[in-house]
Amino acid sequence: MRNTVAWMGAAFGIALVLAALILVLAGTGNPGIRLALEWTARWSFVLFWLAYAGTATARLFGLQALAGRGREFGLAFASAHLVHVALVIWLSRILAPRPVLPPGLFVFFAVGLFFIYLLAGLSFGAAKTLNPTLWRSIRLVGMNYILIAFGRDFVMPVIHPKPSQYNLGHFLFYVPFMLASLAAPLLAAAAELRKPAA
Repeated sequence: MRNTVAWMGAAFGIALVLAALILVLAGTGNPGIRLALEWTARWSFVLFWLAYAGTATARLFGLQALAGRGREFGLAFASAHLVHVALVIWLSRILAPRPVLPPGLFVFFAVGLFFIYLLAGLSFGAAKTLNPTLWRSIRLVGMNYILIAFGRDFVMPVIHPKPSQYNLGHFLFYVPFMLASLAAPLLAAAAELRKPAA
């Protein structure tokens, strides 16, 4: 338990320092907050990706340091993502009464946020009280929904960039995360296929 709290604290601290540095350098207005949102999303995604595909990667490539750490990475992700959520709330206050996102997109990401903190909350022992099949189903749906939400953020700017985004920097900022989003379920599926028969 102490180790998990340390992971969560470190992940949150890194996200907070990252956001603070960007806001100091880029300002606390709309552009600075949006840049901080982009970078904190990427930090959160790295942790989420390790929660989603870390064990599969360990099984496929022998990276045993990643094996069996899905819960730690998942809770570290949920903790770090709080900084991202706080930035969204701050931006919404600055832009009010204009919405940060269109209503449909807001609901889409809000469902992802619901799954993040549902899974985090259940992982503190409550999952053990659930039927194992129910817990696996909730985890499967939740993790894949979160992956799709991240994927939407990383894939769309690559396949449908704005005219101002046709530059190398933009694509370098998005393509690695797009590829990681697409690779995660493939790695998980490949690892399942390599599982020894029970």
